[in-house]
Amino acid sequence: MLGATAMGALAADLSDYPTMFVEDGVFNGLIVVGDAAQSVDTLGAVDIASNMMAPGSGSGSSVSVSGDAWLVKAGSDVMEFSESIGPATHGIVDFVDESELVALETLDFTNSKGTFRYEQFLHFDNAVINTTYEEDDDDTTDLFLKIPDSALFARYQLDFIESAKSDIDASDSFELEDYEGKSITMFGNTYEIVKAVTGGALSEKVTITMMTGPAGGTLQEGESRTFSIGDSSYTVELTFTDSSDRSKFVVNGESTNLMDEGDTYTLGDGTVLGLTETLHQNYAGGVHSAEFYLGADKIVLEDDGINASGSTDELQVNDETIDGADVEIVGSVTDEATSTTEDGELEIDTIYINMTAQDDYYLSAGETLLGQSELDEKDLLFTQNWDIRFEGLDGIEVDQIKLNDRAGEKEYELQFVNVNGDEISMPLAYASGSNLRWGDQNDNLTLTRNNIHDEQFFILNDDTDEDSVTHVVQYKGADDHTKSDPKIKFKILATGETVERTVTFGANSVSATLRLAGTTYTVTNSTTGTLGNTGSDDWGINVIGGSSTNTSITFGTANSTQNYLIARGGAKIELLQVNNAGIHAGNLTRGQFSVGSGQLHWNVTLIDSDRIDDRLSVPYLILGSNITAASSEVDLAAVTGGTGVSLTSPDDDSDNNYAYSVNGAWIKHTNPSGGGTTADTVNIDWPHEERAPLVYITSGATSSKVLAGDLAPVTVGVATRLASEVSDVMAQNLIVVGGPCANAAAAALLSSGADCAAGFTPGKAMIKLLEHSNGNMAMVVAGYTGADTRLAARVVATRWQELTGMEVEVEGTTSSDARIGAPSAAPAAPAADAAADDAAAEGDAAAE
Repeated sequence: MLGATAMGALAADLSDYPTMFVEDGVFNGLIVVGDAAQSVDTLGAVDIASNMMAPGSGSGSSVSVSGDAWLVKAGSDVMEFSESIGPATHGIVDFVDESELVALETLDFTNSKGTFRYEQFLHFDNAVINTTYEEDDDDTTDLFLKIPDSALFARYQLDFIESAKSDIDASDSFELEDYEGKSITMFGNTYEIVKAVTGGALSEKVTITMMTGPAGGTLQEGESRTFSIGDSSYTVELTFTDSSDRSKFVVNGESTNLMDEGDTYTLGDGTVLGLTETLHQNYAGGVHSAEFYLGADKIVLEDDGINASGSTDELQVNDETIDGADVEIVGSVTDEATSTTEDGELEIDTIYINMTAQDDYYLSAGETLLGQSELDEKDLLFTQNWDIRFEGLDGIEVDQIKLNDRAGEKEYELQFVNVNGDEISMPLAYASGSNLRWGDQNDNLTLTRNNIHDEQFFILNDDTDEDSVTHVVQYKGADDHTKSDPKIKFKILATGETVERTVTFGANSVSATLRLAGTTYTVTNSTTGTLGNTGSDDWGINVIGGSSTNTSITFGTANSTQNYLIARGGAKIELLQVNNAGIHAGNLTRGQFSVGSGQLHWNVTLIDSDRIDDRLSVPYLILGSNITAASSEVDLAAVTGGTGVSLTSPDDDSDNNYAYSVNGAWIKHTNPSGGGTTADTVNIDWPHEERAPLVYITSGATSSKVLAGDLAPVTVGVATRLASEVSDVMAQNLIVVGGPCANAAAAALLSSGADCAAGFTPGKAMIKLLEHSNGNMAMVVAGYTGADTRLAARVVATRWQELTGMEVEVEGTTSSDARIGAPSAAPAAPAADAAADDAAAEGDAAAE
């Protein structure tokens, strides 16, 4: 392969993409297309180049889980904090199938009655699996993915599209003779049906015994053979068979019982031997043999009435009944076996395994359900070939929203980050005796934009939704109209800068402009009384422009004034001043709240005006409280009907209360006890965008990887080449787009022969990584047709974090639903296809 080697023992694989091609944020290689490539190949190369991202220097992080794994998500509908996996009406999905997990692929079951196609599903339509912040059974308070005790948390379904039929052999213990000896794959595990029977004459009962195992085979009586399972070796000898189809073995010197077909025997080290079939020809020279599994996994599915709904029996695994795993077999007896001499016929439509939790299962970040010590019987997860994996919350960067006391608890200071990323610290509230006001002990904060006095703080918003750029400004005075070059001054808290602007005096008007974040605000003099008299310095002002977000609310006898600040990530920090006592309503909460006269109220809500995900457009209350004053000290007090998320205080941290919000914000409310400060404080880690729980449904071996830092675009520059322009495919790093029939560089890397289509299958594409002996690397992105190639290129561009190993196979129609899995053996191409020019084939393929 021209010096290229598969990197099984080397450092990098596809899970590291694109870091092996990036140096100091710049692409270090060439992107190569074939000289005669069709447009779809070129578009694929463009997709890869324009979407190449590598970890940057930021504080965020991302987690990638590789293998047969599905992140709980449906399109743009991500799983939010406290949201359940299902049902789809108020969760994410009702079920998953082969679109999400390869192990749930649609397959065929074949017997003498025909070939019966079946589908597989894993249902999560019972709303019980969700993230929570609470105390677990070990008295640890933390973020968990929780499955509560006694909850039906999952249901496996095998559904025959056409009912699978079998004769009932009444003379042979009512055996379902067309099922026995056949293989069926359930959730990625292939089982041999070693025994299948009904309950007898006129019975609707069905019992199916199946086995699988990592080792085994057929031995003749008196023969022995050595098998390896992991690091252990087992010498198995078949010592006895009889005409009753029984067998006996000796394994490493340990004798088994006399075993019937379908029986298992557990060796001293816990390894299970299972007998599947005994052949005893009872005449001279007849065959005496037995088939068996070593390391056997035996499961028994039983239902006392396949024609009736509901389960009558629990799953049995290696002769142990699995509590909570209820089996339901749905079908019908189409021809009754009325006696031991009257055969019948039966068909099965569906097999269900309902899985009900036997304890509370709390998954911490980085844990799996199968790894929980409370899950005593791992076989509750049917086949043990699937799992639920929790990787914590997505590593989205966060800003701080802080409410801290200062000046000996006389004041509260509020800190937040606006949409532009400006950090703003502003005086919020001041206590004098039992009186309160917005601002600090020297200067007021006004919630309106009219009649602003010298040194007062005021709020500016350029919009009314989560995109609004909020600024808090302090008016620093103005010259009177007698000055020859009059100025007005403002302090911009976002920058700390004091700016000076020219004032224009007219016959009956005053005008100045203040430009902030692309919005022009017009400043005029106040029209109230003498406040706006420009004959003196520092006259009162009104501000016009942007969005007027201050409002007055009257509800019954109560009235109040309110305004708000917008923090990055959709946080709406609302400020309310109550002028008369009463019950107040508005958009501060999802209901009403009670605030006393003269009190100040603040809260933080989540804006979701675009209705992203399944949340409504109204703000969601995260945290709300009254600001109170006593003995010239500020504090926070709970609000009836408007508190927000439920806060939890760990046993060993009684001064602090914590919670997560629906968007993944982390709230810490401190209520100090003992000596020192007594003012409550609040610290919120507010994500730049929704910080979703990372919950995966997996099958088989999977692994996770944390990528540190923000993802930053890679500078690609002028890096594209035609294959003819690359004289040596080993001389530099390459990303090669297109198959060997259309791209000579791919042909060289893959050592293609005369049959350039060999190894490729219609509808599938490869993403393959190669390393040369000189350390340079190549990645080949190629499909059977141009459409297949472009699909794989889009997967590289948009789902690169799901790639793993040295090679993956891509199959599907769109990049979002394409299946990424291990490569499968490709059938030999038909002669006509093998001789066809791939470039022409790509020209005929429809671009995605």
